[in-house]
Amino acid sequence: MDENNNINDGIAAVQNGAADPNVNNKAEKTKFDALISFLKKSVKIMVIVTVASIILGVISAISADFAEGYSRTVGRFLRMVLAKISGIFPFSIAETLLVAGAVLVIYSVIRMIYESVRNIPYERRYELVFSRIAIICLLAALSLYNFAFSSANKRYPVERNFGLSRGELTAQQLYDCIVIVEDEIYKCLEEGDIRALPSGSTIMPYSFEECNARLNDIYKEASKKYPFIDGFASKAKTVALSELMTHTHISGIYTPYTGEININVNYPDYVTAFSMGHEMAHQRGIAREDEANFVAFVVMYESDDVYLRYCALTELFSYLTDALYITDEELFATAMYRCDDRILYEMIGFADFFAPYESSPAASISESINDASIKLRGDSAGTQSYDKMVELAAAYFDID
Repeated sequence: MDENNNINDGIAAVQNGAADPNVNNKAEKTKFDALISFLKKSVKIMVIVTVASIILGVISAISADFAEGYSRTVGRFLRMVLAKISGIFPFSIAETLLVAGAVLVIYSVIRMIYESVRNIPYERRYELVFSRIAIICLLAALSLYNFAFSSANKRYPVERNFGLSRGELTAQQLYDCIVIVEDEIYKCLEEGDIRALPSGSTIMPYSFEECNARLNDIYKEASKKYPFIDGFASKAKTVALSELMTHTHISGIYTPYTGEININVNYPDYVTAFSMGHEMAHQRGIAREDEANFVAFVVMYESDDVYLRYCALTELFSYLTDALYITDEELFATAMYRCDDRILYEMIGFADFFAPYESSPAASISESINDASIKLRGDSAGTQSYDKMVELAAAYFDID
């Protein structure tokens, strides 16, 4: 009986391939070939999708009317869907993918070197899989960007949608605008319970999540008055590596591929609140940096929330005073002399906070990348476009 059992076991082993290593190798090769075949087909599909998205981008570049209409309809829907899906997760998908991607690249390089040293046949190497997956991911990201966000770069200028007329400002116009803003900040300080730390920096009177909820509410209200601004709700994410991110001088970022808003919470509270409003403007289809700054300002300034109004005005004050200092130091000194001490303490608090990060090498790299990115999207001013919100603000306050 034992001999018969052994014979039967041997026959079964041969049938299952366990007794012949060539059978296992053949099965593995078949699986690998099937995977490569699937990835090749996926690359072809993504190429077709990407070409379609590029055609959409070309049409948007040719016709601002099309770009505006698409951004307000299909683009809005796609941005909302991405925001809702990514909002399910309590952590930043973009940050996670960035870290995971770095780890994957390191692993892939090590493995490809190993397979090369071991003389693994090329048709069996990991790099065939990795290269195709990388291509698929890049094409998918480009397609998502083009379908959901690229048209926003070519839509009507925001001053047209607001019914404003902007232009370069004189020193006197900058000063006049600063006077208005200083008076408005003073009202906020008197009306609201705005408290400050010993450093001079004010404290957000609610949590990050509550700030996000309030901004959702005021964007919804603003969309009724300004239909070109989307009013859907979204979830902002805190960046886990906020302190490291501060070395890049980035206070927030909207990731169109995941639809997420990611906020650097290491900055003073008024910057955190305004950065959230700024990135929410991007998420709602306002692509240009000066326009996102201005939309965030208008939405927050016209709200009933005193602290959010204060944050918007203080951020604008910073842009205006920087511009005036470059233009006319004497008028700048006059503006500072009439300024409420509490505003100056806020500025001093920010300067003290920012000092350790000001000369960071990472900031130079980040600045160059961001500048190139903005120019590629069609704004020749690059990172200097952020500062141009003062032109829109002066038009908003009807400064002649």
